[in-house]
Order: sequence, then C-alpha cells, then structure tokens
Amino acid sequence: MTEPILTHDQVASYIEDGYLLVSGLIPCDVVQRAEAAMWRCMGLDRNDPGSWSERTADHGHYEDAELTAVYTDKLLTAAWQLSEGGLEREDFRPPKGGFAINSFPTDSAWAPHGPHIDHSIKEHGHESFPAAFRVATMTFLNDVEPHGGGTVVWPGSHRKIAALARSNPDYYRPMWVLGGELDKADIGECVEIVPQGGDVLFYHVFCAHSGSLNATDYPRLAMNMKW
Repeated sequence: MTEPILTHDQVASYIEDGYLLVSGLIPCDVVQRAEAAMWRCMGLDRNDPGSWSERTADHGHYEDAELTAVYTDKLLTAAWQLSEGGLEREDFRPPKGGFAINSFPTDSAWAPHGPHIDHSIKEHGHESFPAAFRVATMTFLNDVEPHGGGTVVWPGSHRKIAALARSNPDYYRPMWVLGGELDKADIGECVEIVPQGGDVLFYHVFCAHSGSLNATDYPRLAMNMKW
C-alpha cells in the first residue's frame, strides 16, 4: 500500500483552490544538478548574462537524466494523491524528458500573460470530457523573486470553469471552446506564486493560470509535466 505524502490539509487546500505549492519533495542536491543540466541543455552560461540577454523564453524539450531526476517517488506519489482517483500509483511514472518553461528577464513592467487552461489549443484536439489530464505540475529549479516570472493562478477557478463546462457539455466538449470563454466563468482575481528552487506547483486541469513577465535580472527555470 502506498503511504501518502501530502497531509489532509494539503489535499483539502488543493480541492478548494485548484492548486497547491509543495516543498520538500525533491532533495536539494537533485535540484541543483537539474538546474545545472537545464543551463547545459539550453547551451547557455548562467554566469554570463550576455549569453542569454536576447532571450525572453525557452520552451525546449530536453532528455537529460539529471533533469528528470526531479520526478522523485515523493513527487509522483503526491501527484497520484491529487489525481482524483481512477489511476494506480504505478501509473505515475517519471518522464523520459523534461519540458522546459523558462522565463528570461525583460525590461517591461511585470504583468501576467492572461488566464488560460492547458490543452485548449484547437489544433491539438483535446476534449473537456473526459478530462485531458488528471493533474499537472510545474517544478521550479531555482528561487523565484516576486515579479520574477512565477506562475500566476486564479484560486477556485477550477470549480467555476468546471461548472461552465457542465452548463453545456456538448458545446464545451472541445477544450479550445471552453478555454476561449473563460470570461464567462467569473474567475476572480489572480495570485502570483513565488516559489523556491525545488518547489512543485500542482494544479487541476480546469485551474486558470498563466505565466508572467520576468521583471528581475535572473531567469526563472521550471519544467512542466502532466499525468
């Protein structure tokens, strides 16, 4: 029997808010090696801003064992706990590669990019029912300062968006239709996540979220994975 990693309060917070930021799932040395591997995979020097000053983002897919090592047994068990049933713990396996969502500094004023739900691109053909995925993660590889490109979330938006989807299941079956009408869900105000290296943000399939501009002087490095 799999021992739970998350507390009842953490699971309850996820159910209420649609997201949960968790520390302590990845050893510090594993995170440090993953951060170094990300720089290596990008072909950039973390100590030479001139090597990355022209970039605004990096969305590469990198197959590197030191990157995927962040998907520890603890992280996978936590993802399983939040997956709302229907899957076994063994269904949560580490990926073969890491999908980077890296944000580089900009001179523009900080702002979120705007709310969206994942897998709502028309050409990709995902459907709202059944859910396109059970749980998603953003794993942060370095400390993020306020306005440093952290993920932005809309607390409780997953319940409002799910209600919108259920209000007309046939119409909202395509994820791209649902994603294009989030304004009808009255999702409220957003919250900026300010994580530390090694923190993991878990979020629901219908949780509205976005990236944000990085108004600091150092990149934010993170990987996205869904099950």
